Amino acid sequence: MKLLPLSKLFFITLIGFMLFGTLSSHSGYAEEVALPLEITADSALEWNQTAKTYVARGNALAQQGDLSVKGDVLTAEYAGANNSTSDLTKVTAKGHVVLTSQSDVATGDLAVYDLVAGTVELSGKAGSRPKVTKGKDTLEADNIVVTLKGQTLERAEAAGAVLITTSGEQKASGDKGIYTSATNIAELVGNVKIMQGFNWLEGDYAKMNLTTKVSTITGQKNRPRVKGIFYPSSGKKK
Repeated sequence: MKLLPLSKLFFITLIGFMLFGTLSSHSGYAEEVALPLEITADSALEWNQTAKTYVARGNALAQQGDLSVKGDVLTAEYAGANNSTSDLTKVTAKGHVVLTSQSDVATGDLAVYDLVAGTVELSGKAGSRPKVTKGKDTLEADNIVVTLKGQTLERAEAAGAVLITTSGEQKASGDKGIYTSATNIAELVGNVKIMQGFNWLEGDYAKMNLTTKVSTITGQKNRPRVKGIFYPSSGKKK
């Protein structure tokens, strides 16, 4: 495979236009294309014509308006149909990934953008699981898929040891979780437990309104009963 070095200015113009321009057009957000975008990297900028990829290495950062993504390495893949070099299909960020969108921040060790679906899949490794933070509320899991609308997070779906921590120091866990930005509601499914101090509730499904701080927990058909344990207001176990 032949790697062709590019000047930083040319790389910024080319990949910068295509990365977010293509993301916007595939996702129905063409109005975002006109926004200026800057891409920088400390080490290397490459165009691999054989692999049909553009690569930015070393503290790579792409920023457009309120949306930015950074990682140790950013790789954009294009299909190359009809000799086109701008029909991007996937963008991958590896190492110390941070995705920022207005008041939302998503982190992980690996982020994969599906430019057709308009989604970002975040994964991590031991000690650095992916996490989505909105204000003082956080969603953490083994795997998180974020759906973007324009430059904002619309929805996050989490799987694998899901943990939600709220600004009121309440913690909730479950097998799967869904967060919807429009309603600021988080839902948990499977082996659900909500904890605050020494008090806790458990069931199979929970809906948490992160604005009103009201949480509801219910059971399922095979386990309709829910359970709660409450300790005196002193907060000390006896």
